[in-house]
Amino acid sequence: MTSSTSGGAGDPSPSLWANRRFTTLFTAHVTSLVGSGIGSVALALLAEKIVGASAATVLALTLTIRIAIFVFIAPLAGQLADRLGRKATMLLMDFLRVIVVSGFFFANALWQIYLLAFLMHLGSALFTPVYKAVIPGIVGETQYPKALAFGTVAYDLSNIAGPSLAALVIALAGFRGNFIVDAATFLLSAILILTIRIDPPGAAVEKPKTEFLYGAKKMLTVPGLLASLFFALRVSIVGGLALVATVNFVKIELGLSDMLYAWTMTALGVGSAAGALIYASIGTAWQDRLGKCVLPGFFFALVLAALSTNATTLMIAWVVSGAGQSIYGIISNRLLAANSSEEDRPHIYAAHFSLSHAGWGITYPLSGLLATHLGFQPTCWIFAGILALTLLPYLAGARFRMPESA
Repeated sequence: MTSSTSGGAGDPSPSLWANRRFTTLFTAHVTSLVGSGIGSVALALLAEKIVGASAATVLALTLTIRIAIFVFIAPLAGQLADRLGRKATMLLMDFLRVIVVSGFFFANALWQIYLLAFLMHLGSALFTPVYKAVIPGIVGETQYPKALAFGTVAYDLSNIAGPSLAALVIALAGFRGNFIVDAATFLLSAILILTIRIDPPGAAVEKPKTEFLYGAKKMLTVPGLLASLFFALRVSIVGGLALVATVNFVKIELGLSDMLYAWTMTALGVGSAAGALIYASIGTAWQDRLGKCVLPGFFFALVLAALSTNATTLMIAWVVSGAGQSIYGIISNRLLAANSSEEDRPHIYAAHFSLSHAGWGITYPLSGLLATHLGFQPTCWIFAGILALTLLPYLAGARFRMPESA
């Protein structure tokens, strides 16, 4: 295992918020996340305007495009960071998204939506792994769990703030105005990134060529990195089910309102934010204990969901599920940092970003197919069985003995 708290951070500041490089990057991250939430609302309305009742199909296809890009193109992030430098790569992807999101403002044909969605997700696939790889070297090992927790909370809150701001913009400027606001958030993100040092001191822009599958090979051969993939797979199992199948259960099987569906999905975000904050605020020993509770918590959530006959019970299940997902996300990222060096971190994070999204590429369509043809509750039982299969590597020998915490 390679400890890696180098890269200019040294010993972290007593307060994470006293670290200017972190606060600047975090602000840039939050800004673009809120912009993405605004843009997602505008994209749904644009699809409805162009194709009417087929808007859901269009959005499903753009989601498929997203997953495909994350799986097959994200590994290039490490290569690009080697060639251009991390800061230049992040800036380039932010500027790309400024142009692409602005293009949505003028889109009036289906092929334009698909092309722009491809380019937008390409920017995210090459930006996000580099951003995640930068954080450990900036904040240091001690503050890293808190940085991850705040990142998780920011993501959850952006899912609430983004649509709310989108409604305000729609009232003032129409739904297309949201694309301009979204573009402005990426521009602001780029400006903030310009003001700080990101690449390690003395790092050469041009580096020796690294094997394309270097990160993937490390992910599959280093036990700690392999463990992070299994955590991500478990999150995709419970998360994919909740995101895809809940709407059928609440709206069709229970016949409840749009508002109750929104509250049910909000429970997932509330659980995620709470789990991240609790995990970051407790000591290492308690973090280890909490990490070991996540998998049983996932089984509890799936069983409770399978037995649910009302939205309230399902909300409780999704709070537990959301908390476990955020805790596993933090543990997974800590394992990535602990099992990589400053030099190979962009490749490791890019490979993890790619391989972990492969799980979502399976659970999204599978949960939709099963929920449509079998119903929500049988789907929950099936997904509980799939979750149980992730225990098999622990029974396969010493090589696959992986921690439940970092």
